[in-house]
Amino acid sequence: MYFAHRPARRVLACVAVAALLLAAGCTGRATLPTAITSTSATLHAQTDCVADTTTNPCTGWFQYWAEGATTVLTTPRVTVNAKTGPIDFNQAVTGLTPDTLYHVQFCGFGDSNVAQPGLCIGQGGGGVVTSPGVQPDPANFSATQNFRTASATTTATVDIGRVMSTADTLANPIGRDGGHSIAYSSSQALWLFGDTGQRNGPPFLALGTAAAGPYTVGVAPDTLSELPRPPAPPQPGLTSPANFFPVVQGLVTPEDPPVACGSAGSASYAAAWISGGARIPGTGRALVIWAEICVTTGEKRPWPVERWRMADYDPATNRFRTFFTPFVANPMRAGLPETLRLGNPVFGNDGFLYFLGAKRNPDTIFAARVSADPAAWSDPASYRWWGSPDGGPAQWTTDHTSVVSLVTGVQPWGVYAADFSGVGGGRKLAMMVKDNYFDPAHFRLYTADSPLGPWTAGPAGRVPDHCRGGPFGCYAFNGHPELSTADTFVYSWFSPGDRLADGGHVRLGTIAW
Repeated sequence: MYFAHRPARRVLACVAVAALLLAAGCTGRATLPTAITSTSATLHAQTDCVADTTTNPCTGWFQYWAEGATTVLTTPRVTVNAKTGPIDFNQAVTGLTPDTLYHVQFCGFGDSNVAQPGLCIGQGGGGVVTSPGVQPDPANFSATQNFRTASATTTATVDIGRVMSTADTLANPIGRDGGHSIAYSSSQALWLFGDTGQRNGPPFLALGTAAAGPYTVGVAPDTLSELPRPPAPPQPGLTSPANFFPVVQGLVTPEDPPVACGSAGSASYAAAWISGGARIPGTGRALVIWAEICVTTGEKRPWPVERWRMADYDPATNRFRTFFTPFVANPMRAGLPETLRLGNPVFGNDGFLYFLGAKRNPDTIFAARVSADPAAWSDPASYRWWGSPDGGPAQWTTDHTSVVSLVTGVQPWGVYAADFSGVGGGRKLAMMVKDNYFDPAHFRLYTADSPLGPWTAGPAGRVPDHCRGGPFGCYAFNGHPELSTADTFVYSWFSPGDRLADGGHVRLGTIAW
């Protein structure tokens, strides 16, 4: 029993202990639940039975519980008919609570290798196999299948797994945030992360890290290859991440007078934080955008974004071909205004490169654009914002302080937008808005045919996560067009509680749209 991707006999023998699970390469797991409502769901798993004994018949069931509950609920035990390959084992559960995070494991015993009372496993186990009635390590979200029920105002969401590279192992796990993906071909995607650390690995990496590899629609990539620091060529089999962005120089602290960022006694360091990217049309290259920030430790805040940079990056060679620096703060210690922090690039079909961003006070989701010709990207005078400098009808203007909001009635703490036309179904642009600072799990989707909209509100949801762990809640909400379909929007978020001891990790989820 317990099989996910490839046929194998007596798969239960492979999950008898976690170490054997890894050695044998088994991928047994509970799989994605379906038909989730506010009070019910159908749970699924892959299982196999060779029926090599009559005294220990293959028997399966699910155990599940609400986040924070100490009582483990179970479904009825069902005898599994003999099969030569994996079958979809499924059972419906009712009586669930609306807008609640649930954890699921698939349990069973059978054949001559797994004795009663059996074993339980989640999303491939996450290296964890438990006994019936026992909850696994709550800091390992991949030890269970996770979903959140719907409510009167939100749609159900499902966790589909952790984004991982081959260097991210049980012995040397990697913790990091960010999680932007850029499909640069029909089968390969670049993943860009923020702050990164690895147990028994390199020191804290503050200049972003990157990995690349194949993608499959609806599936969390878990075999990405870490990229060395550019311009070193891609190297298969790397066991540690490396800084991705160039060395950040010339930043200062926010004090008055400022001192050099990272200087002795300044309690600060220079960082590069990924802010978005997109495939450059007609190429296999990516436009990558990042912020250069002086991060001050302790109570010295805010963290000023002092420089905004872009690059034409070639994943095939792992090289930055051209750098663009359109905006630098003046004075640097004050940081750039929010309207000059341009993320979420979308190449239009009208010769322009658009950006979508968010600002507070007042709450605004704004648009900017520049010629799609890279020759214009470094010149701040080439950029325009959709605004109303004289209080009249909105127009493209050089006055970035006059932006008008494309969407009203939200608190846009974070915005992600991209071209989703590749998913089919007539979809074009999609935007994900983390629309309430005080609810770290909540978001809403919007769709439009063009960057200026009109943007139509779609489903709202809460991530399948308790969003607790460390000083932050869930953040870094990003969509992933290459993993999405016309019916299912795939997104990621930084989960602070997932492998909390190693700093949290990026996870993927789905929501129907």
